[in-house]
Amino acid sequence: MSTPPPDDYAIAPFVCLGCGNCCRGDGFVRVNSTEISRLAQFLSLTDDEFRATYTRVPEDLAQAAAGDRWLTERPGPERDCIFLENNRCLVNPVKPDQCVGFPTQWRTPDIMDYCEGMRRA
Repeated sequence: MSTPPPDDYAIAPFVCLGCGNCCRGDGFVRVNSTEISRLAQFLSLTDDEFRATYTRVPEDLAQAAAGDRWLTERPGPERDCIFLENNRCLVNPVKPDQCVGFPTQWRTPDIMDYCEGMRRA
């Protein structure tokens, strides 16, 4: 049985610093029909209105075949998520599972290049 490391080696839990960098740049946010319904209801839209306004067909054929969609980005070189405003998520209470899981359940290989919270953890 191994001995746990002393407290001075403990890793601090992740704390989001609100830099917004995880919500811009290369990549995509995949949403399924359940998430689309949740987001649409939050925005007082029908599911079809939400799909038409805020999503696009995935470039990944398997995801498209599964009926999933990708959120659109704002125009411009930074490719901000359509729901990012002033580094805050406009749909935070109902944001997609992919967003909820970042970066504690999944992360990109270059996370330390852009995530302020990870660099400080």
